[in-house]
Amino acid sequence: MKVTLKIKKDNTVESIQHEVEPINLFQFQKALKVIKEVFDIAQKDEGLKSLLGDLFAAEESEENLDARFLASAMEAFEVLLINIPNKAFELLAAMSGIGYDDLMTQRMEDVFDVYDAILEVNDIEKLVKRAKKSLAVTKTKVSFLNLVRKATENTQA
Repeated sequence: MKVTLKIKKDNTVESIQHEVEPINLFQFQKALKVIKEVFDIAQKDEGLKSLLGDLFAAEESEENLDARFLASAMEAFEVLLINIPNKAFELLAAMSGIGYDDLMTQRMEDVFDVYDAILEVNDIEKLVKRAKKSLAVTKTKVSFLNLVRKATENTQA
């Protein structure tokens, strides 16, 4: 699917067509790296951990929960509004094949077009199901090989 990018060079703006294609292994590898970085950020930030805990706490009074939620949100402010969105844009750049700097200079509406194009050309649900299937087959094969190895070790001993 084609999207139009506006690239600024010196004092001119050039409109170019970029073809968003199904994700390849390099893009997948970059995407996994960014996702891991997001999880690392979330695990290290106490304010974000507290915020998520407050979201799922159901036994406190609503007034007390609101106060704690607001305090936790303030603690997690930098992570939520700076670090996580930057990682989301890195992920979008990786999956679209558009350079991060070029993506960041686009209008918001055009960035949503890029996002939509990624979803349209990549059946994410199908890819996840396929990855799970392959991992399950791998797990079965490894388990079988381990059983064979143990059986042969026992007969040789």
